[in-house]
Amino acid sequence: MWLVRLALRRPISVMVGVLALLLGGWLAARSAPADIFPTFDVPIIYVVQPYAGMAPSQMESQFVTY
Repeated sequence: MWLVRLALRRPISVMVGVLALLLGGWLAARSAPADIFPTFDVPIIYVVQPYAGMAPSQMESQFVTY
């Protein structure tokens, strides 16, 4: 109840505080990065091999050599 009385006694101060919070939230959301995943400067190699009904051990032998 004390919060309501404070807001009724100082309505302009409350409105300025609310506008400051809204503006600060909008600026924070606008400057936040949109990408969820960080960028890594690591080279990436993609290997594409068609799967023609081979067993996993046969697929492994296509890529791995001792």
